[in-house]
Amino acid sequence: MKKIICIGECALNVVFERGLPVGALPGGRIAAAAALMARAKCPVVMASEASADPVGDMAVAPLVAAGVDINSVDRFTEGRTPLMVFTEAADGTPQVTRYENYADEAFDIVWPRVDEGSVVVFGGYYALDKRMRTRMLPFLNHCVERGAVMVYLPGFMAQQESRITRVMPAILENLELAHLVIARDNDLALIFGTAAGDVCYADHIDFYCRSLINIDTACRHLNYFSGKQLTQIEIPEAICETMTWNAGVVAGVAAEIFSQEITAGQLDTPDEALRQRLLTAAADSAQAAARELTEQWQHKIR
Repeated sequence: MKKIICIGECALNVVFERGLPVGALPGGRIAAAAALMARAKCPVVMASEASADPVGDMAVAPLVAAGVDINSVDRFTEGRTPLMVFTEAADGTPQVTRYENYADEAFDIVWPRVDEGSVVVFGGYYALDKRMRTRMLPFLNHCVERGAVMVYLPGFMAQQESRITRVMPAILENLELAHLVIARDNDLALIFGTAAGDVCYADHIDFYCRSLINIDTACRHLNYFSGKQLTQIEIPEAICETMTWNAGVVAGVAAEIFSQEITAGQLDTPDEALRQRLLTAAADSAQAAARELTEQWQHKIR
């Protein structure tokens, strides 16, 4: 049976305001998107890892509660689930510090079955790190061979890799596997040296993948680049201030591809109607994710 397969990190976000802890919530953009899609009644499998301890439990429990299949989440005993600590700099600028401890023998995932028409969402540093990539790349190639639609989310924290030249070959390989790329402006800036979506698409992405959805947080727009075509939709400022809106974009796009049975061929030559449909689904899902976070979390998180 076809499904949405999400391959990414399970983490725990710990948030501080004015030097005091105000709470914790599950982290990882792909994991958050998986939970959103499962709550929307999509069949979702999460392929990831989390430590077999209370922190790992807190990272995985929301996936279970949402209805995500976690049979492909490896609960390892060596190492620790990543912690993302959100604080504020002296000038009030939000900043994130990452803490992790992975063992080399971790990432022992039992990969799910892949059927034609499945959608595979993968990316972040998870798709670049040598420890994980050695095991992941054969599966990604298998997904392409099985007729899955591949959605790639490039990006990672500078803290994870200070020299882009070390991971650029893997990024380009991932772009070649992808049928659709979803990238934030800060991801583009870190990888390609500029946040300008049109420049990054024309100079770096179009050769490998014809569809790019650029999350432009600075201008509060979603941009869909394909060939020489651009479709754009505005995002309300209030949504951009929530932590989960990026995950909402990913969830909306992947769920729309799955439910409407959009093919890899259509994403290779998307017309205006298809581009508009995917951006609208992304915007609607981002708003739903923002509302959900507001209901569960009374503090505004940037």
